[in-house]
Amino acid sequence: METKAKKVKLTIDGKEVVVDDGATILEAARQNGIKIPTLCQHDALSNWGGCRMCVVEVDGSPKLVASCVMPVRDGMGVVTTNEYILECRRTMLEFIFAERNHNCMFCPQSGDCELQDLAYELQMDHLTVAFSFNKFPTDVTNEYMAIDHNRCILCGRCVRACKEIVGASVLNFQNRGPKSLIGMDLNQNREESTCHNDGLCMQVCPTGAMVNRYRGHYAVKGHSKDCQQLDTVCSQCGLLCPTINFVKDNNLLNIEGKLTGDNGRPDRGQLCYKGRFEALKNTGKRLDSPMARSGDGTWKTATWDEILKLVSEKLNDIKKKEGGEAMFGLASSAASNEELVLFRDFMTRGCSAGYVDTFDGAHFRTVVGANKEGKQAFREASWKMIPQADMVIVLGAAPSQSQPMISTLLGKGILERGQKVAFLGETDPIQPYATYYIPVTDGALPLLIGALKAGLKGSGDGVKLLEKAGLEADAVKAFHEVVKSFADSVNPIFIVGEKLTGLEDPMALADIVSLAKQKGLYPEEALRLIILKPRGNSAGAWKLGISSSKKVPGKSKWKAGLVLLGEPDDSNLAALEELKGVGFVAAISPYFPESLADKIDALIPKPAWLEEEGTFTSVDGNETAYKQKSLQTPVGIMGSWEIFKNLAERVGFKPDYQSWKDLSQKAEREIKNRNC
Repeated sequence: METKAKKVKLTIDGKEVVVDDGATILEAARQNGIKIPTLCQHDALSNWGGCRMCVVEVDGSPKLVASCVMPVRDGMGVVTTNEYILECRRTMLEFIFAERNHNCMFCPQSGDCELQDLAYELQMDHLTVAFSFNKFPTDVTNEYMAIDHNRCILCGRCVRACKEIVGASVLNFQNRGPKSLIGMDLNQNREESTCHNDGLCMQVCPTGAMVNRYRGHYAVKGHSKDCQQLDTVCSQCGLLCPTINFVKDNNLLNIEGKLTGDNGRPDRGQLCYKGRFEALKNTGKRLDSPMARSGDGTWKTATWDEILKLVSEKLNDIKKKEGGEAMFGLASSAASNEELVLFRDFMTRGCSAGYVDTFDGAHFRTVVGANKEGKQAFREASWKMIPQADMVIVLGAAPSQSQPMISTLLGKGILERGQKVAFLGETDPIQPYATYYIPVTDGALPLLIGALKAGLKGSGDGVKLLEKAGLEADAVKAFHEVVKSFADSVNPIFIVGEKLTGLEDPMALADIVSLAKQKGLYPEEALRLIILKPRGNSAGAWKLGISSSKKVPGKSKWKAGLVLLGEPDDSNLAALEELKGVGFVAAISPYFPESLADKIDALIPKPAWLEEEGTFTSVDGNETAYKQKSLQTPVGIMGSWEIFKNLAERVGFKPDYQSWKDLSQKAEREIKNRNC
């Protein structure tokens, strides 16, 4: 039975208010619409009381207190503003300006700076205290962020964010007195430090001390007064992190995480470098009009009618002469669920294609094979269960590259809770944090898994397998410790990656499934296993049946095909190596695929991932989230719905959905009712 919180009655600026016992004066004031200025305080972080901007008078005492750390009490009388309080705040602000170089004219944060706003609010137009500035270094060693210590006010927000939310403790105060600054690790620059490049420190910084190197000329926080702020999600790796995208004049200026405290997610609203920075890169040559390759191999611009007619006629012609078996479709798992359903239905029902697959189909087939070995399809555990595990075994995965937030959660678990984490395989072990790291070649992973099974059974076969895997004495000792830790664990979880699912033989993954079942299932019959998929919506593609359970047939069968590309690096994937020599291949892509220029014959431009709405499925397949578009599609480019609708009409195919909304509902039903 829930107990009601004790209430406290106090007076703020002559107004009687009632708040929960334990609240601070600042919280009580905000709950009642009374503004108190702050600099070091942030709602997602612990209160510190360092800047003294929030000082107030309590019960008439001349000694002012920091309202962000002072708890309320019954009968308290608070004054938030009078001449004396304003004078004290203004003096404190002058000292902050005097200690560093806050020349707003040359700062990229000008116009969206909390320090600057406070100076205007307190009408501080000059300094009455002595200027004590000493030159400080500027760190531009990192690709994503720069830190200018000359603009730092030592508010400690970045230090607390790094420790409390990220759990990394990379940042801390260094030196004393006027030489104080924010240091990284043991006085290292950002690039050499153990920084995760999540950018959270930059997001909470109230000044221009930390700036985004990709959008510094726009001001990294996007001049929020003039920007459109869009609540959406990041679809880059499948964790579906909520974001706030700042857009002005159809330019994406900044991406921030939704730092709302306890939001039901273990990341607490932070972002990784992929979601915050990589999305701002221009990584490919944008395809702004349809193109066709002429007989001499040169590419020429075409009209929409010409390209749609060319593609549909070629596909129809092959279907009539050779049958649908002579056609194939390959799709990127970076596409939305709606795009994937459009592509699948067009190829299978409209063109009767003999083979439809995704670029990561080989990984899907390994998972399907492991399912068959286990006699029953399994449901993966949610990635949100990772912090609750007492032991995590990572096999053939590099989460710092594929799903960076998972790497962050593991590092936080090790440092804060002593979580045992074992990395098996040639991968990034998030050193120096990993409890165990046993590097073996990708081909030796099955041997290591076999040794793990044998060790748990007490069989001597494990020793032979370890010798065959080429483990040295120290690694063998560490492996035996992993076996014991797993045997003693109560709530373990396995995380496997591409190096394991990329193996043609599914037995190694089937063995992991067997080991996971030995420790019991999670609620809803979920297995103690998370598979880190190759693309942001691989789980959606697999559940929608886009990926084929059949091995890729020889290209000699193929006479025509359609390829759906998403990200610029899709065109470099091994799955597309078989395209050269096929009679006719068309690609639907937002970018010009340089590496495929000699393998395809027609290019149909489509919106980039930021320009089209859609739903995406989480990496574990347990959730689906809607991503609204952040940018408008360039003039002259059709949306995916219009492209496939036009192609469907030209090949005589009538889908059973009449709108994008119908399509979304169809995809949602299919995903909900199917495991991989």
